[in-house]
Amino acid sequence: MTCKTLLHFNFKGGVGKTTLSVMDTYLLGELGHKVLLIDLDPQANATEIMRTTYNVKTEPNVDLFNGLLKLDLTHSIIELTDNVSMIPADWSLSLWPGKVEKIRNHDRMLILKTLIEQFKSQFEYIIIDVPPTLSIFTNNAILASDYVSLVLQTQKQAYTSVLKTAQYMYQLKNDYHATFDVSGVILYLVKRDAKVDREITKAATESFGDAVFINRIWQQERVKLFSNAGIKDEDYWDKKAISMYTMVLKEELHRIEEIENG
Repeated sequence: MTCKTLLHFNFKGGVGKTTLSVMDTYLLGELGHKVLLIDLDPQANATEIMRTTYNVKTEPNVDLFNGLLKLDLTHSIIELTDNVSMIPADWSLSLWPGKVEKIRNHDRMLILKTLIEQFKSQFEYIIIDVPPTLSIFTNNAILASDYVSLVLQTQKQAYTSVLKTAQYMYQLKNDYHATFDVSGVILYLVKRDAKVDREITKAATESFGDAVFINRIWQQERVKLFSNAGIKDEDYWDKKAISMYTMVLKEELHRIEEIENG
């Protein structure tokens, strides 16, 4: 199986992309796939969730910031389970943009793409989490990805942002002759029978058509708990929340398969 690099993205913060990235990593690991999560966000929220979920406090031999500077991430990986590994982030990562200013702009946006190439023989999936900003982090992540899923929380600002995000990504794709594809638009934390949510869902469908995922993440308190206390699969509400993410992941993988099969 060819390794696939996945990204969940929207310029707007708080739309659920980190939780989606962590949940995809967790679920793919549970399904027996070899998966690597790269936390490219200096806030390190994905790192915190993963450490809590797997109760792992191990630090890498070389942190991500120094690994990027040395152009070698092989010593920045920590193993969480037999199937799940992670390159964790910390605050020092915020210093990276200032350290690469002397590198030609075109080349500095392709650093991550180059560095993860060697990992593609070790993993079936590489998932990247990024901050909700237009930056060297997001550009590196987009250009390193094979498939990008746009995340749309059903509120007006998130909808406007996802339109801008899509436009920016396609411009970046043209500028760099990149080969990534958009797997679709995931509706996130949708409230049932809420007027605004219905309106945003309708607008998204009119704008993106069949690209909008059939499966979606409905608003549930347990989803917020996963973000704060790690992923658990113990009681009824855990399983109900996980089943939503499982259906979205299955659709994501199906969409990717359809793209690859033409």
